[in-house]
Amino acid sequence: MDQKVQDLTVVLFGNSSAVLFGDENILLGQNKPATDAADFPLTVQKQDVSGRSVNLINILDLQESELYLDSVDQAIAHVVKENEIHAFVFVLQLGKLTDTDKVGLEWLQSKFGEGVLPFVMILLTYEKKEECDAITDDLKNNTVLEQLVQKCGGRYRTCSKNMNNQSEMRKLLEKIDHMVSEINHHCYTADLYNSASQLKEDPQDSKSQQS
Repeated sequence: MDQKVQDLTVVLFGNSSAVLFGDENILLGQNKPATDAADFPLTVQKQDVSGRSVNLINILDLQESELYLDSVDQAIAHVVKENEIHAFVFVLQLGKLTDTDKVGLEWLQSKFGEGVLPFVMILLTYEKKEECDAITDDLKNNTVLEQLVQKCGGRYRTCSKNMNNQSEMRKLLEKIDHMVSEINHHCYTADLYNSASQLKEDPQDSKSQQS
């Protein structure tokens, strides 16, 4: 059995339309993502999820909203320097992949570097239980979704859109525990972020070091 990680720190990214916010939402409550300048810098919100302490960094919708926000990179850099991140959870709604969703992993890598992928898993939300039951067929029939899951090492969980099921939330945390165990309890750190930033600033230097 995988060891439970104390004080999990989790980044949620993807599409906020895949989530119903509200008091019943165990993971996010009414904490909608920062989508205007007044909400910056990004903050860490401590939540009790199925009896466990989880530090949440909510960057849902940031991929689109950064187009009209200043200092997004600075806000991300600040939150990474202040926190060691155990997991990045890519939130998508079953059957409703948007064009933005399809390039969500590329966007994440553009911000956090290629080394972020081992820390990523997908959370597929559903409105009706029948959608969840058909997940295997969806993965077979939707090549884009299948490729996204494959890029994340096959790591995914499902949960209701309103995130109000304790069992589903507990299994999500267990999946994160398992992922952390697989990478020897390493975290995404400021060092990884700084290395990725240096590669973006001087890609030619990176190529010369590899040759």
